[in-house]
Parts: sequence; C-alpha cells; structure tokens
Amino acid sequence: MDLFWLKVVHTLIAAVNASAVFYILYCGFRDRHGRWLNVSLVILAIELVCLIIFRGDCPLQLYARRHTGSDAHVSDLFLPDWMALKMIPFFTPITLVGLGLVARNEWRRRKRRTSSR
Repeated sequence: MDLFWLKVVHTLIAAVNASAVFYILYCGFRDRHGRWLNVSLVILAIELVCLIIFRGDCPLQLYARRHTGSDAHVSDLFLPDWMALKMIPFFTPITLVGLGLVARNEWRRRKRRTSSR
C-alpha cells in the first residue's frame, strides 16, 4: 500500500474513532442510549483491543515504519506530527469521562427499573 493511501485510511479511521469518543461523551452528558451509542462503544472496544495487542502502538503506524524502513515515528495521518503524537493522551481522559458518565446513566436506569417493581 502506498504511504498516501495509508494516510487516507488511517486518517478516516482516526476520524471515526474521534467521532465515537465524542458521541460517547455526548450520550453521557445527555443521558442518551441506543444503537449509535452501542456502535460507538464497539468502535472504541476494537481500538482498545488493537492498542493492547500491539502494546500501545497503532498497527498502521507499525506498518508505515516497516514500509518506509524507519524505526522512528512516521507521519501516517493527515495531521501535523505533534498533533498525531498527542492523540492518545488527548482522547484518553475524554474517553474515560464519557464511559464513566454512560456507566453512571446505565446504573441509574437499572436502579429505577428495579425500584419500580
């Protein structure tokens, strides 16, 4: 795969992941649930599994390094390098807040269902 197309694919994946994270956060604040929240949670779970399997490295970054023969970071997104390198530290707290809010809302929803019986 040409490095240009790798950047296109990786940028699209990053945009979908970012959208999923912000949608989870939105659902947490607005107490929303449903199909799109579930889709977003699955997208986030897939990303997490990939990061765990590859020990914190994105598999597409590893592919880009192998493709270019470099051991250092290779620009594999249509973002400035400084921004690409900060994506995980930026999105981690947002994700944790969103997941915490969604979990809290689900706990409250279940509590209301059991107390109304």
